[in-house]
Amino acid sequence: MERTPDKNKQIQSLAPGSGITPDYHDLVSNFELSYKATPSTEQLTSLIHYHECFELILYVSADIEAYIDDTHYNLHTHDVLIVPPRKLHKIVYPQPQNYIRYVFYFTGEHIEKAFDSHKASKALNLFMDQTYQKASLSVREFLRINYIMRNMYEHISEDQKQDMHLLNTYSSLILQELYIIFVSRPPADTTNKILSPVEQILKYINDHYSENITLEELEEKFYLNKSYICRIFRKTMGISLINYIQHKRILEAQQMLLTTDASIINISLECGFSNLQHFYRVFKKMTDLTPNEYKKNQSRTKLGQPILLQSFKEQQT
Repeated sequence: MERTPDKNKQIQSLAPGSGITPDYHDLVSNFELSYKATPSTEQLTSLIHYHECFELILYVSADIEAYIDDTHYNLHTHDVLIVPPRKLHKIVYPQPQNYIRYVFYFTGEHIEKAFDSHKASKALNLFMDQTYQKASLSVREFLRINYIMRNMYEHISEDQKQDMHLLNTYSSLILQELYIIFVSRPPADTTNKILSPVEQILKYINDHYSENITLEELEEKFYLNKSYICRIFRKTMGISLINYIQHKRILEAQQMLLTTDASIINISLECGFSNLQHFYRVFKKMTDLTPNEYKKNQSRTKLGQPILLQSFKEQQT
């Protein structure tokens, strides 16, 4: 359920010089729904970003592109897209258009509430699976899920004394419908897909972020000039290649801090940092916290508190 954030109350910068702009969303009962309509006369821009929760987008009217981790998607009217937690992603708007969509944020805990224990595990795995992140809906499928979202959003917008039981029912129905839609389809076959240079580089970073990645190495690997690699990556992703690699490594380090008992020095090495001081410096710059502070703060975060939806753009130098 969405309560539009007061822009005057939003934190304007997470860390001096970090290039990260946080955006707080009020998550109540582990879900949030918004409706967004952008006319063709409005200039659309998108920063590469990630969320701490799942993001589901139902495209009522759209002709756009998206990068999720190392995968590129063409998205059109009546498509649905799932972005799992902590996946770097960016929307690309190739032309002016009337862009209309519902955006539904939910957590793993909400999946557990929407399904019985056996199916909840299957649903969680399905929603995390890269081969099931996009579906083009039939008219019937679109009308069904659009009906649920529209009614839920109207209830949120019009009723100040909101019936949480009803909203929970709506949100569970959304996830159940989504599960039915995705299990009825085969996984996407990407074996013969021709990847663009940027997709190839993104995939290489995902597979090798724990290693020392150099421009010379990429130049030799992809038979592309170093300057061209830097230029095309920045043009497509809106961020420099080096900055992207650092963010990818810090995201993986955050995940290890929260899910393992590995020492900080081992985490830094596993995430591609050969120097512990450099790891601390980059981590602090991007999160405004030391690794120890991050682990302590995150472990104290309780359900129902605002979840930080972070977006970032490269610091201008």
